[in-house]
Amino acid sequence: MRNKQRKRLQYKIQGRKRSGVYAALLTAALAVALLWMLPAQPAQAGAITTVKKKQNLKMKTLTPDLQKKIAASTPAEKPNSDLILRHPAARLTTARLPQGYTHDDTYYYYLSQIANTGKHKNDLRLTRIKYRGIGKYTVEYMTLKRFGHGTNLDCAQADGLTWLWTGSNARGSGGPTTAITCFRFRPGTTLRRQGQYTYRIPVSGSAGRKASNCYPAISADGTELAVRFTISGGQQFQIYNLKDGNTIRPKKVKKTVRLKSTPGDFQGFDICGTTIYTLEGTRSRSEMRELGKASEFAPIRIRTYDYSTGASTVQKIRGAKAISHREPEGIQVAGDGTVELMIASHYKEKYTCVNVYGVK
Repeated sequence: MRNKQRKRLQYKIQGRKRSGVYAALLTAALAVALLWMLPAQPAQAGAITTVKKKQNLKMKTLTPDLQKKIAASTPAEKPNSDLILRHPAARLTTARLPQGYTHDDTYYYYLSQIANTGKHKNDLRLTRIKYRGIGKYTVEYMTLKRFGHGTNLDCAQADGLTWLWTGSNARGSGGPTTAITCFRFRPGTTLRRQGQYTYRIPVSGSAGRKASNCYPAISADGTELAVRFTISGGQQFQIYNLKDGNTIRPKKVKKTVRLKSTPGDFQGFDICGTTIYTLEGTRSRSEMRELGKASEFAPIRIRTYDYSTGASTVQKIRGAKAISHREPEGIQVAGDGTVELMIASHYKEKYTCVNVYGVK
């Protein structure tokens, strides 16, 4: 009798185990089925790797006192200046040179820097700073490898997402870019060669030749994208329709514009309506003199060209004379034609900073 009871008990236990296993298998099967039914999400490029270790910053803690001193290193502009100071001295990581910037409509600035020495030479660092964080330091960044010099950076917003655009697929570690690309900002990650969407640009009027040293800019309303690249000693701009913040059709060029090269060092461009804006200039005259390059100094200039009328302008920028280094590193144009510049500076030659100015 006891043996029968034991067997019945064993059968019950085994039955419960089997039931538990069946239930687990059924749950797993349902989960897989639900995942299969969900719409596919666009995957970020497979070249992303996670950065697990924080960079050794070797910088003093940004105390309130130090923050005030750094902000005070960028004084307000004088009445005869062409500039209006908007955001003073955003402190960035050292040993990297600012190259470009952009901002979204509501919340963030994005800044690119290139490493010029060490094991990270020619890598770009893309730092994100909140509007209210300008003047502070942040470690929220991405690393971009083989993305070229980072000359121009822009963004487009669609369906609540921000897409960052720049040049990509550089030839070698420090060579020119051969494509343009866009991607989402993901702190602590590394992109190699390209982002999620990448486009090689056919040169209009050529027999299938592709553009080199190319960078994008986006209209303020996010409907047009311009690609600028160097060609035969000049510069060519090709305008495209932009869809969903991340899609162009490289063979469907709306407009092609060819201009002479800028006399000063090219530092970025933007578009607004039918007008192309370019920025040029070197670091300050005194710093160029210290480097033995006084003859290569070029003042900050903004050039415009309206391709619908052929009208052009040149504005030599007066101002920002009190900051050291004083190299222009990016231009952004709002939908109403308001122009904004980023100018790099140093604080006591220890910290790399960027300053954002409106142009009168």
